[in-house]
Amino acid sequence: MAFKTLIAAPRLNFDNFVVSIGVGIALYFGLGFEPDWRVVVAVLAVISALVYWGRDKDTTFWAWMFIIFAIALGFGRAVWHSHAVKTPRLPFYEHAYDVRGWVESIQASGSGVSWHLRVKDIEQLEPNQTPHKVRIRLGQKHLEAATASDFIEIRAILSEPPGPAVYNGYNPSRRAYYDKIGGFGFAISVPKVERSDETSLKQKISKLRFGLAKRISETGPSETAGLQAALLTGVRRYIPPDQTDALRAAGLAHILAISGLHMGLLAGSAYYVFTFLLACIAPLSRRYDVRKFAAILAIVAAASYLVLSGASVATQRAFIMAVIIFTAVILDRQAISIRSVSVAAFITLILHPESLVSVGFQMSFAAVLALVVVYRHWQDRRHYPFESKWAAIIRRNFISLSVTSFVAGLATAGFALFHFGRIARYGLLGNLFAMPIFTFAVMPLGIISLIAFPFSLERFPLWLMGQSLLPILEISKWVASLEGAMTYIRQAPNWMIAVYGLAFIWMLVGKLRARILAMCLIVICALGWWTVIPPDIRISEDGRVSFWETEEYQRLIVTSERADRYGREQFAEKAGQSDFDVANMHAVEAPCDELACRFVVQNKVLSILNHPSEARLECEQSDIVILTQRDVGPEVRRHCRAELIDGRVLREGGAQEIYLSKGTVKRVGIKKPTSQRRLWE
Repeated sequence: MAFKTLIAAPRLNFDNFVVSIGVGIALYFGLGFEPDWRVVVAVLAVISALVYWGRDKDTTFWAWMFIIFAIALGFGRAVWHSHAVKTPRLPFYEHAYDVRGWVESIQASGSGVSWHLRVKDIEQLEPNQTPHKVRIRLGQKHLEAATASDFIEIRAILSEPPGPAVYNGYNPSRRAYYDKIGGFGFAISVPKVERSDETSLKQKISKLRFGLAKRISETGPSETAGLQAALLTGVRRYIPPDQTDALRAAGLAHILAISGLHMGLLAGSAYYVFTFLLACIAPLSRRYDVRKFAAILAIVAAASYLVLSGASVATQRAFIMAVIIFTAVILDRQAISIRSVSVAAFITLILHPESLVSVGFQMSFAAVLALVVVYRHWQDRRHYPFESKWAAIIRRNFISLSVTSFVAGLATAGFALFHFGRIARYGLLGNLFAMPIFTFAVMPLGIISLIAFPFSLERFPLWLMGQSLLPILEISKWVASLEGAMTYIRQAPNWMIAVYGLAFIWMLVGKLRARILAMCLIVICALGWWTVIPPDIRISEDGRVSFWETEEYQRLIVTSERADRYGREQFAEKAGQSDFDVANMHAVEAPCDELACRFVVQNKVLSILNHPSEARLECEQSDIVILTQRDVGPEVRRHCRAELIDGRVLREGGAQEIYLSKGTVKRVGIKKPTSQRRLWE
């Protein structure tokens, strides 16, 4: 009986169809190898034939075959899109190139900036070897050498986009692949701005965005100008790092990413303003439903904001959702429903399958889906007591903001933990205090500022907007200063994100059977997370060693405090640590000389060598031998009883992580074998 219940025919509706497509996309990105597209087409054809053949057969069989067909369809779309966006990439080794192209975007990068350069040509490469874009880092002295949309010539040291710093960690190479960025590097010459008669629409939009952001940063109040530029144009270059850290610790980092919140406030405000203005035209409002005209104008306003903000995938998702809602208003349909969320998810996944594995997609849709479910349930059950007009408005707005902050924070908390290994413990508190100001003051004043820009009347609205942002910054600093404001945990395996995401959807929109299964999956994720053991030793690709002194993960011993800083931070985050000491290995009490150092790490002897002459002896007396710069000879490699890591291992396998749990030595390389590498690796 239980087995029959388990295999009962699933509901065939659009919502389950979209979820199945998402499962197929997730399977593609979770594979350990790149599938052959011809095999994918053949499998999809077979499944399609089975669906057609079984349409008049057993209902359960046909229903499950249709779900499998949707999964295969999502998998096939991901394969197709991944091959369609493929562009040339530079070799893995660094080389000097003379690059010509125009500056598409400018981003903050440490103390300098990074340019995304749309490449016209590279002198040393043939056209079929030239990347579509490259990312070039510049220092402080070149910050104002050129601006967005400028056509430049520059000499830079470039190589292929880097892979993850830790095993199963964030992969810059995958994101660069889908952004069509084929090279990362840094400038070694002063950029030369050249005149170009070719000006595309994208160049004009880029010039408008970054020119507007610079104008806001110069016109707005000095304390808030960078934040204002980010809110109105999506350019985060001018935000001080301490403000970003405080907002993140207070659970307010979501206001920096232009997505559903900003698009909803702008489009919703535009809709209500246009409705009011059109309703004031008596002949029009008496003859027509002016809400439909207002919805059309609101779509135009949302599209303008989409272009102005840079049209990131998260903003595109929010725009699609806004268009669906206003289209429902035009067609006299229910505007906000689970179906509208499904349609927005379907369009986003079909256009950008890779967005499924991005934190922005997961958190934004989790928040929207949870809010739709909760508000629909609330709408059906709440009552309206008699009270004065203003009291009712204040009470409803306060309750709505409180519920929105709580539900959205709870819905996104799990995904934030999976991706970032941290959560703002007092995020609800920060949102309750800050979001009313942001909703009713900051964004309306921001919209007024944008309207005032063409008339050069933006100074006063920007000043008012800045004054309304000051309390939010003070709230974020206060919440961030509370003890334990940011909680860190160990990194979870990637499979948990997929399982948790599916369980999250079933928990919200599934029937009783699906919700029981979802609860079981969430328990499995929690237990699996609890048993995760972080690595004890890291060796970077260039031979920099880091290891935890004890099992408490309070002190990190390193061979160099300056090199491999980013990789070291990722290594610490994987262990769920943010507050730890870093010590050079030569400052630690351990037997060291010019040739080698020896340490005891969790009852295992670790030898770090500077010269291969000591390798034979250390292989006999140690459990782990690391030769940081060179290769050992073939005879020593063949007879070494210890776990040996030398230059050859690092070249073939990339950075290495070593686990010392349960008295064993387990080594994992970040680079996959050539036969298992994906298109972006």
